[in-house]
Amino acid sequence: MNSSPGSMSGKTVLVTGATGGIGLETARALARRGACVILGARDASRGRAVAEEIRSAAGQAEVLPMDFASFASVREAAVAFRARPRALDVLVNNAGIAEKVRGVTADGHERTWQTNFLSHFLLTLLLLPALKAAPRPRIVNVSSEGHRSGRMDWSNLELETGYRGFRAYANTKLAQVLFTRELARREPALAVNAVHPGAIATGIWRAAPAFPRWVLGRILPPPARGAEPVVRLASDPSLEGVSGRYFSKLREATPAPAARKDADAARLWKIAEEATAQA
Repeated sequence: MNSSPGSMSGKTVLVTGATGGIGLETARALARRGACVILGARDASRGRAVAEEIRSAAGQAEVLPMDFASFASVREAAVAFRARPRALDVLVNNAGIAEKVRGVTADGHERTWQTNFLSHFLLTLLLLPALKAAPRPRIVNVSSEGHRSGRMDWSNLELETGYRGFRAYANTKLAQVLFTRELARREPALAVNAVHPGAIATGIWRAAPAFPRWVLGRILPPPARGAEPVVRLASDPSLEGVSGRYFSKLREATPAPAARKDADAARLWKIAEEATAQA
């Protein structure tokens, strides 16, 4: 890796979407640095396979089943984590999808909006006690430069009309940056930042047509490259106390104007609270 993250020995890290792509490579890298990695996994069998691989390399890993298309699953995962006598040093909100066709979850929300944003909002709030129990807790929200194409249309946040796959994805990435901004304001003891890991060859492109997907898989960097900036934000001592920022790969960057509106960040927080309150 190009970055020089510090030791993670004795620290506990939860990575969502940890069985593939950037999440998997982030989990592997942090385990190599000594962290006990909790693998957030929709597919428990895949999670167990990844945990066994990490343990076979002398790392520490456990599986925590969670499906971000289900608020009940997120709550169960949070309860299971908090039942363990440990603090949470780092939460990496990484899991994400992009879909061509609009779908609705059992909770009644557009699938991309719930998976990429609402469920991570809920998980983060449920794990705040565990994070606050750590001496220097960090949260890394994996966003995207795609947030620059996003727009908070308050009357159509879940794209009941005018749905397009990239529009839905971009809106969730904008929501993640706004969430980062508001969470940093509300919880000054946390170091919470958003990061664009780069355009990477991962499963997020599975919704693309076959030929473009084949091309992307050959021209884009591998997931390990995308994990570098995520690992840096999770572990680099020089970033201790840095919060409310947006990073593009390994450098801090200025997010889109739409991501810098405090009133919108506060409004979105209230909407997310109401959407997840009865989950």
